[in-house]
Amino acid sequence: MRSSESVFPEFIGNQSALQQLSEDIAAGRFPHALLLEGPTGCGKRTLARLLARAAVCENEKDAPCGVCAACKKAENGSHPDITVIGDGARTLTVDTVRALRETAYVLPNEAAVRVVILCDAQNMTLGAQNALLKILEEPPRHLRFLLTCENRAQLLATIRSRVACVTLSGVEWDEARSFLLSRLPQVDEETLEKAFAVSGGVIGQVLSGFEDDTLRRVLELAPRLSLALTAQNEWDFMALTAQLDKDKTAVTGILSALQLIFRDALTLRYGGGTTLSTAPDAAKTLSARLSGARLMALLTALEELRRCQLRNMNQTLLLTRLCAVLRQAAVG
Repeated sequence: MRSSESVFPEFIGNQSALQQLSEDIAAGRFPHALLLEGPTGCGKRTLARLLARAAVCENEKDAPCGVCAACKKAENGSHPDITVIGDGARTLTVDTVRALRETAYVLPNEAAVRVVILCDAQNMTLGAQNALLKILEEPPRHLRFLLTCENRAQLLATIRSRVACVTLSGVEWDEARSFLLSRLPQVDEETLEKAFAVSGGVIGQVLSGFEDDTLRRVLELAPRLSLALTAQNEWDFMALTAQLDKDKTAVTGILSALQLIFRDALTLRYGGGTTLSTAPDAAKTLSARLSGARLMALLTALEELRRCQLRNMNQTLLLTRLCAVLRQAAVG
């Protein structure tokens, strides 16, 4: 059996998903349309590019070999049979997909197949998704699609039914530790591990979070939010959440950080002594202020908020709901 490490040595974590993909590639079962789903920063685009390299590789028995001319061109972004669409685009319009559809039947220039990487497919308008569906229903034999999105539920059911789906998630600290320490040598390991926990094990969010200062804000704001939940005056909590307006990445981090704090508070409430969150003092205070039932209600409310975010709920509406459901769970 071919190991995933030998096929994707640059990729960290998600080994079960990589193993299945490597076996499919080795057996010639590369799907005509593959959807990679997972949180922002989990490596979807990186994996899509590695899979595209495998699809055009000249070495059929050991793709991607990394040494043939096709692999080298794919690695530096110059392979004529690999097209990347939507990288960095906030919206993918129907005109973009129609233009793709017009060239879909053009034969490959060099490789046996052409590969289209469609990044952030959740940004497609409804018209764009319907236009793409027409290609997915009757795809040319030489065309392969690699789509990325945060959650398959963001796409039409008709799109989902015509693609194979691989889910990527956060990784373990032991898997990411050496890589993050090498990429962020200016950050001490304790702070880095806290940031990693808040990011849900998503390496890309850790890197970007230190680059744009999001993680510092999350680490400072989360304990203040958790304690403000139990204050008599609800305006303190609302004022803090207002700082998150139009900052989706920070909200994602806050939800993760609050989940860790509430989980630790529940553990302490029932006599446990080990805390995992980035704010053990806040967890200790909450364990004394709130009953176990209240803390469980907070954790349940957070899961519901996460689902709302995955469904691309409007940011203002999400924050309004956050204030309402967390406050209700905490104080009734």
